[in-house]
Amino acid sequence: MESLYKKIKEHQASFSKSFKKIASYIYSDPSIFAMNSAQEAGRKIGVSETTIIRFARTLGYDGYKSLQQTYQQRIFEKSSLSDFRNRKVSNHSENNTVKNLMFNDIRTIQTVIEQISETDLDQTVTKLLSAENIYIAGVRSSYALASWFAYALNLVVGNVRHHTPDDDILVQLSELHENSVFVAFSFHRYGINTIRLAELAKKQGATIIAFTDNPYSPITEYSDITLAIQLEELSTLDLVPAVFSLMNSIIGTITLRAPEMFQQRAARFDGIEASKFFAK
Repeated sequence: MESLYKKIKEHQASFSKSFKKIASYIYSDPSIFAMNSAQEAGRKIGVSETTIIRFARTLGYDGYKSLQQTYQQRIFEKSSLSDFRNRKVSNHSENNTVKNLMFNDIRTIQTVIEQISETDLDQTVTKLLSAENIYIAGVRSSYALASWFAYALNLVVGNVRHHTPDDDILVQLSELHENSVFVAFSFHRYGINTIRLAELAKKQGATIIAFTDNPYSPITEYSDITLAIQLEELSTLDLVPAVFSLMNSIIGTITLRAPEMFQQRAARFDGIEASKFFAK
C-alpha cells in the first residue's frame, strides 16, 4: 500500500475531480475496491467504470484487476495499532532505547515540515486569530489531540469550544457563522461524527481547518484548509509527535503575531487569585 500512496502523491497535482473522489476512497474504504468489479466500484463511488480503469492506469497499473489485488491484500492487513508495534519491531536493535525512538520522532517531524505548505500554515494562523469563535472536534484517537489544541488555543485567543459527547450538537453548531472556524482532527478510520459535524459547520458558513493523515481523507470534502501529515505507517500513534509539534508551533506563532492580545490575556490569567487550587 505504501507504493500506492506514493504513486498517488506523485500524480495528485494533475488529478481531475473524479480522480480525487476515487483517491479519497483509497484511504477511507478500500473494501469497495477489494470486493467489487470496476463497474460496481464506480457505481458506489459515483464515477464511471471507464474512469476507475483510467485511474488505475494513470498510477501505472495494467488495469483495474492489478489495482484490486493491492486492495485485497490491504483488507487482510492488521490493525493500525499492530502496525505501530510492528514498525518498532522491524527496526529493532540493541540501540532501540527510548532516546533513539525519540530521534525517530524527530525525523518524522522533519518530514512533516517538508510536506506542509507555508501558505496553508499562514492561512491557518490568520483564520484562528480573526475568528469570532472556534469549535474543535475529534473522536477516538483524535479526541486527545482536539482536547489539547482546544485548551492551548483557548488560553491564547479565547472563544474556543471543544466538542464532547455530552454536548448539544445543534446548540453548539447554531453559534457558528461565516466568521467562525471549525477545526477537525480526523485520522485513520476517520470517525464519522467528526465528518458530519464538519459538514454541518460548513453549511453554517464556518471555515473548516482539518488535521488529517492524507489529502484525500473523507474530511477533506468539507475542509477549506487541509493540514495533511502523510506517513507510510497507518498508525495514528506514529503521527502524534508530529501533530503535537505542529499544533504547538501554530499556538506559538499566534502569540508572536498578536503579542498585545496574548500579553493582555496572560495578565488577566496571572491576576486571578487561585492559590487554593494549586499545591504551590
